[in-house]
Amino acid sequence: MTQIEQFQAPQPGEDQAIFLVNVVHVNPGQQDAALQVLRDTVQYVARTYPAFQWSRLYKSTDGKTVINQAQWSSQDAFDSLFHDEEFLSRYNGLKNTGTWEFHLYHVSDYIPQALTVAALAE
Repeated sequence: MTQIEQFQAPQPGEDQAIFLVNVVHVNPGQQDAALQVLRDTVQYVARTYPAFQWSRLYKSTDGKTVINQAQWSSQDAFDSLFHDEEFLSRYNGLKNTGTWEFHLYHVSDYIPQALTVAALAE
């Protein structure tokens, strides 16, 4: 029998966290280049900003997009990125790979896998 892991509930303070979703619509053949720009930029941010918590970079299977999903503990700290010349010089490298947009979110719901919920109820 497979061991079922407990759904990981939100961490303390996570209900106040800011989540970034940045979608890059890459030019043909530019997915890896866009991913590298984001990788370099996020590594800089991770070293420089204590309010940065983590990032996940995603490559679409069709080669058309790259996504950066990140968690921040402070929107003010996130907003300060756009006054940081080093960040801007790295991030603006995306201009050579495609177009992008980002939005900031708060988590509204946590929905675990149904099997996990049923197992925990037993």
